Amino acid sequence: MGFTEYYRAFPTYTDLRSQEYKKRLDDLEPLLLKHMKRRGRVLDLACGVGGFSFLLEDHGFEVIGIDISEDMIARAKRYAQERESKVEFILGDAKNLPFNDREFDYVIFIDSLVHFTPLELNQVFKEVRRVLRPDGKFIIQFTDLRELLPRLKESLVVGQEYWISKIIPDQEEKTVVIEFQSENDSFRVRFNVWGKTAVELLGKLYFRKEAQEKINDYSYLIVYQLK
Repeated sequence: MGFTEYYRAFPTYTDLRSQEYKKRLDDLEPLLLKHMKRRGRVLDLACGVGGFSFLLEDHGFEVIGIDISEDMIARAKRYAQERESKVEFILGDAKNLPFNDREFDYVIFIDSLVHFTPLELNQVFKEVRRVLRPDGKFIIQFTDLRELLPRLKESLVVGQEYWISKIIPDQEEKTVVIEFQSENDSFRVRFNVWGKTAVELLGKLYFRKEAQEKINDYSYLIVYQLK
């Protein structure tokens, strides 16, 4: 019940040329630039195939992308070669970043909360605090799954060929298994369930909120600074 099939099925996260991925970039580009007015050094945390790294590079930022998935980093490097990009992509763990203290003006963390348990995300936030410069910004974008899940309906169509056939939360609703089905196959993925309130409570331990943007009914972007 990993994410391999999920990322294979949905180009939203893996195909920079797809309309779905381009929409993600288009939706977030003006918000990122609104809060990143001063050019500087950026860490793209859990960067995936690197779309947001390339976006910020195009706007004059120096970017390093890091992800724990060998496949994602390999894809990002291939895209970088095609684009003749200078973004450096590193295989690494967000919970134990291979960087010195105070190296980055910005850390961005886009749509990746579902991969982390509360203990794991706490460690990620500690590491972000460590690598941010004193006047740096931590920008996190996420979907409030705690609000969204009760409104998801079985048979909801997602992507071009899949629909949600089952939604199975655990007893405490800390994780949820979602079954995706098409005419040809099906697979299940376990997501960690994060709500906006929980993200804010954790963020409050390490950062001061500077701004918040509501992207749609269930998606938010929060800008943090060091306390």
